[in-house]
Amino acid sequence: MMDLRCRNEQRRQALFNNPRWNGIDFLEVGPDQLSLCVHFFGQVPQGLDPRAVRIEGGRRIRDIRVLAVACAQDDDDERDDCLHITLDKYGDFSTYRLCLVDPACPEHPLPGLDPRYACLAFSFKIDCPNPFDCAPAPCVPAVEAPGPDIDYLAKDYDSFRRLLLERLTLSMPEWRERHVPDVGIMLVELLAYTADMLSYYQDAVATEAYLETARRRISVRRHVRLLDYQLHEGCNARAWVALGSDTDRLLPPDVYFVTGSPALAQLTVEYGGPALPEYAVQALPAGRHQGYQPMLKPGADGIALVAAHSRIAFHTWGDTECCLPAGSRRATLRDEDPEQPGRRVLALHRGDVLIFEEVKGPLTGSEYDADPARRHAVRITSVRHDEDGLLGVPVLEIEWGAEDALPFALCLSGRLAAPDCSPVDGISVARGNVVLVEHGMPAAEELGPVQPGLDAGECACEGSIVDMRRPALPFRARLEHAPLVHSVPARSHLPAARSLLQEPAEARPRVALVERGDAGAAWQAYPDLLHSGADERHFVAEIDDDGVAWLRFGDGEAGRMPAADTRFQATYLVGGGTAGNAAAEAIRYLVYREQMVDGSGLTVRNPLPAVGGMAPETVAAARMAAPYAFRTVAQRAVTAADYAELAQRDPRVARAHARLRWNGSWQEAVVALDPLGTEITSPALRRAVAGALYRYRRMGHDLRVVAARYVPLMLELHVCVLPDYVRGHVQAALRERLSNRRLADGSLGFFHPDRLDFGGIVALSALVGAVQAVAGVASVRVLRLHRYGEPPAGEVEAGLLKLAPHEIAQLDNDRDFPEQGQLLLTMDGGR
Repeated sequence: MMDLRCRNEQRRQALFNNPRWNGIDFLEVGPDQLSLCVHFFGQVPQGLDPRAVRIEGGRRIRDIRVLAVACAQDDDDERDDCLHITLDKYGDFSTYRLCLVDPACPEHPLPGLDPRYACLAFSFKIDCPNPFDCAPAPCVPAVEAPGPDIDYLAKDYDSFRRLLLERLTLSMPEWRERHVPDVGIMLVELLAYTADMLSYYQDAVATEAYLETARRRISVRRHVRLLDYQLHEGCNARAWVALGSDTDRLLPPDVYFVTGSPALAQLTVEYGGPALPEYAVQALPAGRHQGYQPMLKPGADGIALVAAHSRIAFHTWGDTECCLPAGSRRATLRDEDPEQPGRRVLALHRGDVLIFEEVKGPLTGSEYDADPARRHAVRITSVRHDEDGLLGVPVLEIEWGAEDALPFALCLSGRLAAPDCSPVDGISVARGNVVLVEHGMPAAEELGPVQPGLDAGECACEGSIVDMRRPALPFRARLEHAPLVHSVPARSHLPAARSLLQEPAEARPRVALVERGDAGAAWQAYPDLLHSGADERHFVAEIDDDGVAWLRFGDGEAGRMPAADTRFQATYLVGGGTAGNAAAEAIRYLVYREQMVDGSGLTVRNPLPAVGGMAPETVAAARMAAPYAFRTVAQRAVTAADYAELAQRDPRVARAHARLRWNGSWQEAVVALDPLGTEITSPALRRAVAGALYRYRRMGHDLRVVAARYVPLMLELHVCVLPDYVRGHVQAALRERLSNRRLADGSLGFFHPDRLDFGGIVALSALVGAVQAVAGVASVRVLRLHRYGEPPAGEVEAGLLKLAPHEIAQLDNDRDFPEQGQLLLTMDGGR
């Protein structure tokens, strides 16, 4: 009978309904594995002889004989009778085959049985734990149609046109028209044009397939990412904006700041201050000004301005001609309302930023002689309220970190040059109301919908369909506005000196996606999808050669694939690069969107220049720098440890041991492999590791990759069980603890391959400790511990069993393969 696998066995149902034919339905293996109970579609055949039953198969245990055959009557009306077969011995763990044959002619099935159901494959160990499904998978060979003959020399329009005409000459010899206006010639030329475009696309794909020849930025980015190198897209500039106000006020959180231009100067006169509506700024010619977004904390209500923070005076405790020397990390501020002496007005807190600024010339006292280089930003780390009791002035003691220490001496008060020699106060002041801003303008648009593919489903049976799906086509969206800003998330705890600087390799695209609809699921931008799960909503923003951002989503394995008909709401920031590195005093205007801002008494300025804006890395620079990313990884094997380290890069190898030995003419590197888990070292794994190591080997070294030498052990223990424990339960727990499997709690058995290393020592102390840790064990004594098949060599007396550097201990305790290690337990006590 042919080996046929079918998912829907309708012949079984036909046998159930046909009294003239019979067959084997299934069988049950007895608890002792020495008896079988065979069930049939119909009545149990009567008067069978043991010669009519044949048992085939087996690896270790073969030639199983049938001792007796009888019809077993079941008292339960819901259970069918069966044919009880008694065997002389039980089988091993392999698959056996039971057949009912004609005793007179063993080559034919038993008369009255269907030939397809006269035999049945079964296992004696069906009740043993097995994590795999016993149902065989249907085997349907794929039918491949023969491919057409391909002329690989045809690569352009003319050659494709010639091939098409030659083909038509053979298939349609009666058609001989060659005039250009003919419809047939038109179709031929149209197909030749299409083939030419596909050929160009094929060449372009081959060109972009290699780092050295790739020309597109996206291709180079993907190539170097595989080399563990990140082609950065630059980052945007950041700046400190100091706001001045004559009254305490709260600015809306959606305001932003722009640099000045002559057109904006005219708008200032029209609106009476630096606060401008957004529609007025958008009406100006593009490129005349740069926008900066305030970097506020999530959930902030807006920008709180304190009038007293616009200009804060230093307190010199009544002394004159004072300065803060270079390296200073503390200062005293005057905390008093000029109109109401004794009233505190400063509301500074830890984490606030102040800008120290020289506003007068130390020698002339004129504002025009102030040095613009004498400006420095600090982040406050400590605030303490105090009072100058002698002068009756409330003061505020502030401190800042070492990274924000003054890089120069800051003059606070001085004296005019002769002949005036009058004192000058207020040479330097502190500016509060400082806001961190970043270059970029917000943009929003809708992306999608994701186009659906063809409906797919599976047939459960005739006329029934289950698992109907509507897959989506690969979705790749393009952002309308460019360039997309890349930046590092701001951290409010960083010193002011580091708050403006960014590492371009760590910059991430400033784009957020939210699914339209009731769900509103958010998608996050990641550098790549290599580590993304199948259900994780991640995407990659890739910048092409024109600076346009393309959003690439997952395929269902590396990253989630968007569902069909999904629409996205994209919110992102446009700008970045060196264009945002504005000079000091360039940011002069505040722009409001919806909530009107009164510009009277409001000043906007950046005392320090915007810094940190960096252009995207060029393709040429990435192509040159990426290959050096492997300098930190070993690329050659010189010592034995190098060979072992390189061999362990294969994820299938748990451990490797290498040794260099002299073979009589030159050195040979012998690498022994211990595969991950309980798998044996297959020849394919050895060939793969040898192929990977070959290009790393030192010149003059032969290379040989072998399987680790496993040393089977013979272990016999005498265990005394506590009276309150069942002896069988303790024995089962000991076999589990000393097994080569992973236990239910996730730990490894004592002889699990991943716990045993090359040249490891099997210590009796560790073995006894593992046994004593089992509940119910009162005491344990090691009777035997030696290599299987070899006599003891004093291992028990020495307390350990030593192995060679290339050997690994093995104790599988497999009943079918005792030569792979055997465990014997003698149990006493218990109940």
